[in-house]
Amino acid sequence: MRAINYSPAGIALLVSLFITTRVHADPLLDQGLEKMAIEIKSFLDDERLPKQMIVGDFSGAPRLKASGGVEISRAIAQQLEKVGIVVSDDADLQLMGSFKLKEAKAQPHDDFESLALEIEATILDGEDEELAEVPISVFGSVALQIAGQTVEVPPKLPERQRQEKLVSQTKNPPTNIDQSRTRPSQDSPFGVEVLVRNGNRLDSRSPRLDSRGRSNVDLHLGEEYVVRLYNDASFEAAVTLTIDGVDMFIDAEDAPKDSRLIVYPGRHVDIPGWYITQTNSKAFEIGGYEESVAKRQGSSKSVGTISATFRACWDPNGPRPADEPGGNAKGGKATKQGRDISKNYVQLIRDFGEVRAVVSVRYDR
Repeated sequence: MRAINYSPAGIALLVSLFITTRVHADPLLDQGLEKMAIEIKSFLDDERLPKQMIVGDFSGAPRLKASGGVEISRAIAQQLEKVGIVVSDDADLQLMGSFKLKEAKAQPHDDFESLALEIEATILDGEDEELAEVPISVFGSVALQIAGQTVEVPPKLPERQRQEKLVSQTKNPPTNIDQSRTRPSQDSPFGVEVLVRNGNRLDSRSPRLDSRGRSNVDLHLGEEYVVRLYNDASFEAAVTLTIDGVDMFIDAEDAPKDSRLIVYPGRHVDIPGWYITQTNSKAFEIGGYEESVAKRQGSSKSVGTISATFRACWDPNGPRPADEPGGNAKGGKATKQGRDISKNYVQLIRDFGEVRAVVSVRYDR
């Protein structure tokens, strides 16, 4: 994978992403939702229904307590517009849905099952009567982040073993609390810490594990928090950071919305807010759902999750890590945009590898 990046004193933010595909590579969520949008349009054509609809909630299975429905709602609305369906709150037709993790074959010829995100959309008429259901399955790392999982997988495992490990960890997460850091396992070099601003001081807010092995931290209305990303590996790490299912670059004015952060080896960096420009951000602040970024970007009220996905990255003119494939080696609390803060980023160019870890921390239980 090739990318152009920005960096603030130890981090870099991806500016554009060029993805090379290979068997079982992580597909983009949009690829699956594009197929869903085409099937929805075909149904509307067959039934001679108006090509205009409201896009509502996409909720996760209750046990997931996941925030990714916001991204699904946003992305499917975008795909519907691309195929000529107008998304409007004034429409009679409605679209809502659900998602869950399941095991399925990623390719028809596979002799093993992979972890997938099953998304099912339901079309309703103006009287809330169900007209049709449209299901799709999405494979790859996007499923883990949307579902709010915490996992760690060595990148060079054969695909069958990789998928077996992912399935096992989603059922029995090996999540580790190291002081105030959440790690996907005791030995993982990657971690996430949540700190709360107290005047000019940052105070760590210690997490705890629930009965399902999920990390939870208490954050309160009006508090401003910072996400600290740890990379204790010997190589750079590229990180996709989402808050309440929304990418931190959603309002970026000088970078693509799918940008990534890069943390240098043996370092940690503090991310204090939503990226706006190379020098300005909006603080992460706990508010009510109605004023949250999640509310503005989608419809799902299943909010309250901070999630970071870690990959190795490297200078395209330099060596890749030795173990990298291809080389020798709800209506509750949610996060709104707070005060303007200064944060400087610079530009870098990096290649990216396989997903190595996903770390999720919930703050609205």
